Amino acid sequence: KESKAKELGLQILGFVISYTYTGLDPKRMGLGPAFAIPQALDKAALTLKDIELFEINEAFAAQVIACERALESEKFCKDHLNRTGVVGKIDRSKLNVNGGAIALGHPVGATGARLILTLLKEMKRRQLKFGLASLCIGGGQGGCVVLERG
Repeated sequence: KESKAKELGLQILGFVISYTYTGLDPKRMGLGPAFAIPQALDKAALTLKDIELFEINEAFAAQVIACERALESEKFCKDHLNRTGVVGKIDRSKLNVNGGAIALGHPVGATGARLILTLLKEMKRRQLKFGLASLCIGGGQGGCVVLERG
């Protein structure tokens, strides 16, 4: 709670606006963010254009590219997300701006914490309002959180 953080003298970096976890065919596990991002945005009543900074975990280099392409694909969005239009294009100048997991690392069991802290610190530095962090999860899942700077 915000009141507890203030009571303890802790600086509030941000707030969780929405989050989601999704399941998908384990053979397509790298596409987890492409399934999770639209749901988290819908819950937050935001679009990709509202997001000022993105952290998408790079399980491997082509994985993030595949997610970008899926979000821009009418066929993927229709067939897998039941959407009538595309989710949209992620502005690469706002994606993993300090390097992704290939450059920075993602310790097993701490990937989410690394993504969120990196995102919140950069949002603070740039004075940005909304950010999004997402990752694929082994076994066929995707997770996403939409944050607002505190």
